[in-house]
Amino acid sequence: MMVKTYRSWAPWMAILPALLLFSVFKIYPALGTLFFSMTDFNGNIDHFSWIGLRNYKNALTINFDDLTNAIGISFTFAFFTTVIQNILGVALAVLVNMKIRGRNVYRSILFMPNVLGVVIIGLIWTLIFDPYSGPVNQILGLFGTSSSMLGDSQLSLSLVILVQVWTSVGYAMVLYLAGLQGISQDIYEAGSMDGAVGWRAFRYLTLPLLQPIIGVNILLSIIGSLRVFDLILILTNGGPNDSTMTLGMFVFKTIFDSNGTQGYASALGIIHFLVISIVVVIVQTYMRRREEKLS
Repeated sequence: MMVKTYRSWAPWMAILPALLLFSVFKIYPALGTLFFSMTDFNGNIDHFSWIGLRNYKNALTINFDDLTNAIGISFTFAFFTTVIQNILGVALAVLVNMKIRGRNVYRSILFMPNVLGVVIIGLIWTLIFDPYSGPVNQILGLFGTSSSMLGDSQLSLSLVILVQVWTSVGYAMVLYLAGLQGISQDIYEAGSMDGAVGWRAFRYLTLPLLQPIIGVNILLSIIGSLRVFDLILILTNGGPNDSTMTLGMFVFKTIFDSNGTQGYASALGIIHFLVISIVVVIVQTYMRRREEKLS
């Protein structure tokens, strides 16, 4: 009897430390954010009042234009980052999966940006895009033109997307590479008998078999892109003219806004979470149905 009891409790005891850490650093702060989003909390824990859904009402009425602008920029940023990152990730995975000399070196180089800190990445690309002494503008000068780069409201979002893709494409490549190495060569040999070689093999064999990995990569890309604010903070600080003011950046700046409160910023944080959750559920449902059709 004691042995059965031990076996029933052993798995829970094994994961208890992780559950405690998750509760302390994830669940508790999340519940705290939800609570303070319904108050006028402004940093003083001894003086704040319960105001219900007023912060949410203000976000959806008084500041609705700013909120929708931030959501629109976030969706644009997430869409192009996800599409470009995954197309490049598949292409690079196929290339470094070939039997070429030094492929492990290429894999390491391509993955390297993913292990760099966000601050380092931001500073490197800030110097690269420097409108006065940056190498990009020096190259443009050879053609008799110039640009303010990150200071150009028409160009800044595209440049930030470029940096985000450069940063995270290595991670996507590694996941796709793992998927490619899990595909048996017997499948390609059987397909070659039916004429599935080259592009046809990639289109009708590789891509369908990579669908689970594609689904995971797309979800990770969307979540990461919709959450990002630190890279944008370093590169553009949400400017110029709010052209890179994603929802995550909007929430972050609201915390330090003299006209707002931490309670209002908490409400925006909850809205941010709901937006990401809704998008993830929709995409996940679509990807699952697509996998079922292909299986």
